Amino acid sequence: AVALAAALLISMNGSVLASQAETSSEEVVLTEEGTEPASEETISEEIPEEVPGEEIPEEESGDAPTDENEATDTETQKEPLTLQEYSDLYQQISEAASEPKSSVVVVQGFTNDVDWMNNSFEDEKQASGFLVADTGKEYYVLTEYRVVDTVDRILVTFCDGNTVDGHFLKQDEATGLAVIKISRNDLSKETRDVIAVGELGSASSVNQGDLVLALGSPSGYPDSVVCGRVTSTTNVKSTVDSEYHLLTTDIMGNSEGSGVLVNLDGKIVGVIAQSFSGEADTGVVTALSISDLRKLIEQLSNNEDLIYLGVRGQDISSSLSQKTGIPTGIYVNSVEEDSPAMNAGIQNGDVIVKVGNESVETLSRLRTRLDQSKKDQKIKVTAMRKGAEGYVEIVFDVTLDAL
Repeated sequence: AVALAAALLISMNGSVLASQAETSSEEVVLTEEGTEPASEETISEEIPEEVPGEEIPEEESGDAPTDENEATDTETQKEPLTLQEYSDLYQQISEAASEPKSSVVVVQGFTNDVDWMNNSFEDEKQASGFLVADTGKEYYVLTEYRVVDTVDRILVTFCDGNTVDGHFLKQDEATGLAVIKISRNDLSKETRDVIAVGELGSASSVNQGDLVLALGSPSGYPDSVVCGRVTSTTNVKSTVDSEYHLLTTDIMGNSEGSGVLVNLDGKIVGVIAQSFSGEADTGVVTALSISDLRKLIEQLSNNEDLIYLGVRGQDISSSLSQKTGIPTGIYVNSVEEDSPAMNAGIQNGDVIVKVGNESVETLSRLRTRLDQSKKDQKIKVTAMRKGAEGYVEIVFDVTLDAL
């Protein structure tokens, strides 16, 4: 992996520290100190492929009021807000958004092409992003890969309106996210003084009903600030070798929406990812938990290999195992074509229970284990496969690859 020139440490209290390195071997690092991992047990929305004869269920005062009481109730009723109070409320919301807005940018990708009549034209794609690191020499921006995929030029517009060229670094196709970099020298001192790296919060502290702000382009239009409530925090979406917790809101959005969710303290708790919306949620803003993305942001910023096995699945907890008879572990819903898993012989319906000598009973643990591995590394993956007489253990020799 290509190491960066400085390390960024982002702690749970939102402080941002950038330290200049004595050598060029330091990397972008996002840390989350003091955060307790989410203990809420969830199951991916994706339904495992059906195994014959097997079905995986889901885890499971009467007295009449007196005149005196009526008078008391009337006195305790709250008066409706006045227009001025409404105005003050929205002003407070605007103030809460002012600091995190300094980290939000607009990313444009331009492609030069020729139509069927041989006329030249320029195609433009656009999305919001946010600053994830400042090494002292370069800024790093997380944005949507669809905007910077195979384009001829990338432009980044900062909160003060200043626009400079950006350069593609690396993408993750599973989440649809990418990191681009901008030379610090391309920015004026005035712009450098007003922009800031986004402060990352913890999605585990977000609860159903909490107020959040959607910044960027939640409805497809840039420089927007919309306030709403979190309607769900328990949905989980499975991707290749991983899973992500989703934050669903009642904020109106569309398929082209992008940007970030921030709490009322101004800390980023989610990255808007409308491609992860369910069919019933296509009109509202959905975001990936920032807690699940920290490691990925580091890897993309450091241009590291993304090691993969090539399976999609869901966690089988002990309680679900007792109901279904399926062993605890990772139930394989599907295997990616030409992936290390397929080449090793892993099949749909297998239950992965161990990588090397280490038990891996969840997708998050599998992802951690893969992050500790290297491309072309040979590992043993132990799985349980159902046969005529029940589940039997099979050990696969897998040669890992990188994306």
